[in-house]
Amino acid sequence: MMMKKLITTILVFILLNISTYCLAQTDAFFNFSQIKPKTVANVDELKAIPILDNGRIKPLETYAKNTLIQFSGRSRFEKKEAINWLSKLIFAPESARYDKVFLINHPGIATSLGILPEKKRRYSFSQLQPKFEKLRELSNAALNIDPKERDIVENEIIRLYQNMESYAHLSICFSFAFPHPDFAITDPHLKEALGFKEKVHQFSFLEVAQKADELQVLSKPLETLPEDQWSETERQTFRVISSLFDWSLLYRDLSFTIIPTYQNDEKWISPWDAIGAAVTREEGRQEYKALRELLINYWNDQQLEFDLNARLFKQSIYERLTLNHPRLANLVELELIYNRIKGFFYAQILYFVVFLLFFIFLIFSKNWLYKILYTLLISGFVLHAVSIVMRIIILQRPPVSNLYETFIFVSFICVLTGLIIERIQKNGLGFIIAAVCGYVFLAIGGKFSAEGDTLQMLVAVLNSNFWLGTHVLSITTGYSGVCVAGIVGHVYLIQCIVKPQDKTLLNSTYKVLIGSLGFGLTMTFLGTNLGGIWADQSWGRFWGWDPKENGALLIILWIAILFHAKIGKIISQVGLAAGSALGLLVVMWAWFGVNLLSVGLHSYGFTSGLATNLSIYAVCQILIVIILTPLANKRLKVKG
Repeated sequence: MMMKKLITTILVFILLNISTYCLAQTDAFFNFSQIKPKTVANVDELKAIPILDNGRIKPLETYAKNTLIQFSGRSRFEKKEAINWLSKLIFAPESARYDKVFLINHPGIATSLGILPEKKRRYSFSQLQPKFEKLRELSNAALNIDPKERDIVENEIIRLYQNMESYAHLSICFSFAFPHPDFAITDPHLKEALGFKEKVHQFSFLEVAQKADELQVLSKPLETLPEDQWSETERQTFRVISSLFDWSLLYRDLSFTIIPTYQNDEKWISPWDAIGAAVTREEGRQEYKALRELLINYWNDQQLEFDLNARLFKQSIYERLTLNHPRLANLVELELIYNRIKGFFYAQILYFVVFLLFFIFLIFSKNWLYKILYTLLISGFVLHAVSIVMRIIILQRPPVSNLYETFIFVSFICVLTGLIIERIQKNGLGFIIAAVCGYVFLAIGGKFSAEGDTLQMLVAVLNSNFWLGTHVLSITTGYSGVCVAGIVGHVYLIQCIVKPQDKTLLNSTYKVLIGSLGFGLTMTFLGTNLGGIWADQSWGRFWGWDPKENGALLIILWIAILFHAKIGKIISQVGLAAGSALGLLVVMWAWFGVNLLSVGLHSYGFTSGLATNLSIYAVCQILIVIILTPLANKRLKVKG
């Protein structure tokens, strides 16, 4: 009786969840015997396929790049785009097992796992898989530690374990089509009853699932016949049915969700779940057929057919998106353009070129060289601005919700300020401000982009476009003003040493210094007060001595002290310039240095690995000011 209930339950589950109709019959040769298949050379048609990941619909190209960065810290593998690596992983996982894509920064972790440390710090799935249970134990132990108390090694262990899990899920998202020992059939009578070829002994979940009706007929004797009286045919029938049931449970709800459901298009499903869901609609059957054909085409190097099926699948998804959410389909296309223009990367290069050419301009002072500098700077700024606008459109919010975005935004405001200053003064000061701030901040932002997806959905603490558009933009604009003042302070000290007799030059630079400090103070003060209003509405208090709040207060107090000291004639113009240069340290601490404390309500900004670099910068900055300030005072007195 129990056996009857078990078999009935299994068959009902399979028949309810497996669509025999949507599994299109095909005579295409599907050779899975190769470890390294002869695959298609070009997978570019996959880039535009949308996928739901971390609450946002994005192109598969973005997903592939972010996943590879998350695993390996790089956006390319073996000099090829990330989409090529992802295609190999999902379509031919056995051939990807030896790809060294797992970055382990700390060699002690590899040693503790019993793995010989690699010079390039990257390891393959085949190296790590035998150590998975050990890694799971270490990860569980690390997860039991309070996040604020974890060290770099413990966070690295957790990251590696999670990456291993993600890799494993991706490697099985198309495993329903691969022959597997769980579906081995050696009994000739069973093969004949199911219509399988006699010479083939191992089949896929997909092939066996197509035979659900036949299996139901073959299983009827099992409901009444005692197990010890089963024939070999009946034993293999029960084993195959059990494997179908186990796999149907095991591989449900995978995270590789590339198909919107048909009852609720807010939810997306994986190819596994689509086997059952696609039967309800014609477009679902066509989408699933296109996916299955993609796999076959990939293995058999059928480039034309591969491209065609990728376009058919993408077109079907886009049509459904356009029908219910027309904006989303357009945003996916826009993100593809954003990925291709690489605006921030090329803007960073242009800013660096401007920085180098500026010193040539100082030597020769040619009008044509000035025009080249201006053109290059404008070009970089336009790329910078266009990329920020595209991010705003894609995310439907201001571009300052994480540290990466604050760096690109602050650099943008600094470059804009530099252009305005250069437009007014026409003496090259704006060039150096824009070039230094633009290049340095975009370079630092690039380091933060290595943590993964930079186009993130808002976390709860920032879930308000109004306050993002007021408080956060104001406070980061204040950072920009103080940073500009810091650069101008350095320039003023150097000018005092190199050209102490040029009072006109010194006065014009000093006016920019005063203006930048005033601008920074005004915007920081405004942003801090707006933040207090936000805090009052969100957390029920205007001020709570949170580290971020204290950081903003430090900036205000520092600039106020400088202004009061100058008005009270406690410091000279040189002293104000030196204080402005040191103001960069105050900004860095308020901006991201307080995140090292890992306390407070502004958890959206937490990061790690900054302490050493920030300490080195602080020491260097202080030494520069200590060296330049006495020299500047001495030179001015001599020339005075």
